[in-house]
Amino acid sequence: MKDEYEIYRGAIRGTWRDWWIAWPLSRRLALGDVLHQVNGRIRPAGTLADQGVPFTRRRGTQHNSYTYDTQGSATVRFKTAGTVADGFTALAAADVGALVTFRASGSALVVYEGLTETGVTDERALAAHLVQLGWEKWDDSLYAVTQVVTAVAGTVLTSASTDASAELRLRAGAGQPQIGLADLTGGVSLARSKSLGLKWISSHPTPFFRVVRLRKNWFQKVRTDYGPPQPGRGAAPVPVPPLLLEEAQDHPEAVVETVPAEEQPLFTDLDA
Repeated sequence: MKDEYEIYRGAIRGTWRDWWIAWPLSRRLALGDVLHQVNGRIRPAGTLADQGVPFTRRRGTQHNSYTYDTQGSATVRFKTAGTVADGFTALAAADVGALVTFRASGSALVVYEGLTETGVTDERALAAHLVQLGWEKWDDSLYAVTQVVTAVAGTVLTSASTDASAELRLRAGAGQPQIGLADLTGGVSLARSKSLGLKWISSHPTPFFRVVRLRKNWFQKVRTDYGPPQPGRGAAPVPVPPLLLEEAQDHPEAVVETVPAEEQPLFTDLDA
């Protein structure tokens, strides 16, 4: 059976194909975070502020909600307060709840509510700062987080067998008289589970993000034109050649690139 990371990654890839995903899901990211790829893993490496790089945050764009059910394999039934419903065994009659059942192993139910996307506004200025760092100490294994999608709340459940199920206790009075999938997030607790793989319920996660790096061919060009980095460069700074800064200002896309989602390591270790 696929592991939880593969199941979740496959579940959101269709809609969020151009985005990296936070893993573990509890990991929170922010604009300006710096990440380091080493030995096939991604690890935190401080922030742009640590490197003296300023940036401006643009106003958030609302994306509302996101729900995914693997090929319709998940069924969700709701109960309102004061009722007794078949299949519910862990909730009291006074509880508002939901019963999630899966018909296939390796399936996922993903619900995010209140998505907002924010990003860096001045890419030219950022490119110039990264060129400065690249001249001194930055390399193409270091990534800067330049776009982040946050959520008000999220719930992710995956099945470990064909008869997996979960009973969720929803926040009091949620959605009455109408209850929907959006009520599966925020103030939710897991009352009972059977054969689940991933069981994750959280508030204010940052599920999706994008990162940039200095282009590999930019480093090759710098080494060709100016020679390899000299030991100790940065301790006694050598001025950045003006042509490199002009290139960053005039053509930032030639210097900095968004790292494709396909290049995100399979085993991402953001908590190491």
